[in-house]
Amino acid sequence: MKKSTLTIFCILAGCIFFLSGIWIYFQKNLDRVELGEGERATAYQRHYLMIANDKDTGMWQSVYESASKEAESKDAYVELLSPEQMNGYSQADCLKIGIASKVDGIILEADGSKEEQHLITEALKDGIPVVTVMTDDTATSRISFVGLNSYQMGSAYTEQIQGMLKEKGSTSVMFLSTSSSKTQETNLVYSQVKKELESRKKPGQTVDLTEYCVDSSADFDTEEFVRDMFVSDESLPDVIVCMDEIVTECVCQALVDYNQVGNVKVIGYYYSNVTLNAIDKGIISSAIALDMEEIGRYSVNALDEYISFGHSNNYYSVNQHVITKENTGEYRTEDEK
Repeated sequence: MKKSTLTIFCILAGCIFFLSGIWIYFQKNLDRVELGEGERATAYQRHYLMIANDKDTGMWQSVYESASKEAESKDAYVELLSPEQMNGYSQADCLKIGIASKVDGIILEADGSKEEQHLITEALKDGIPVVTVMTDDTATSRISFVGLNSYQMGSAYTEQIQGMLKEKGSTSVMFLSTSSSKTQETNLVYSQVKKELESRKKPGQTVDLTEYCVDSSADFDTEEFVRDMFVSDESLPDVIVCMDEIVTECVCQALVDYNQVGNVKVIGYYYSNVTLNAIDKGIISSAIALDMEEIGRYSVNALDEYISFGHSNNYYSVNQHVITKENTGEYRTEDEK
């Protein structure tokens, strides 16, 4: 009797174990993201949403391509969404869409708004980790920040500016940004440059360092400000340091339009086609860019690590590159070459 009971118990235990395995298998497959149809259909275990800042589409495309490549190696899919795609929708609306869609993780550039801070907290409560890139917001519940090292970035700018200082007398240097690119990180870069220039300048050299932030709430505000600055020769500095892609392209155009190439030295930001062409033609001296490939890769790694282990690095520091006439070819695509 006892032997018969034991046999039945073993059979029942085996059935339960088998059925549990089947349930887990199907549950995992239900959770997978299905893309495409028929033979080309692809399934992914995790679905991440990247919310792009529509002001810097070239930069975000580079970040997205890198993130997608890294995600694919981790059985995940990255979806790119920007307010520009969604007419009438804000970045906060895109974040709400991600939360409502129950994605597995979100990547975005923080804008510092109270609404966004609340939504990031709401996302984490719903089990959706958020990674901020390029611009951080420490007041949020984001799990990690991927961005610049202000010390290294400041040193890179200082080295470029130092070579543009007049041998004797004062050199006026203006840091030019927009309201969308002016962040705590760029403030730290400016402070670092100010500190380093003071210690590196030669006897007889003085530096008049200023910064100006253009209100970029309207589409043509930046372009208009730059044009007005070039129209009035008296307000032109000796050196302009551009802190974002939009400012760089506006300054490049103004240098040509107002015949100021060579009179005003310029350090650009990022490696758009406009910037690379301007460097090749000697319109601007150089440009500095964050490593967009690292930003994409690290942001996916942060999400993957958090979901897998319940924690991730609080901060990922990315490298920056100095782009000059000697190495512009390295930043062009095969088609552009």
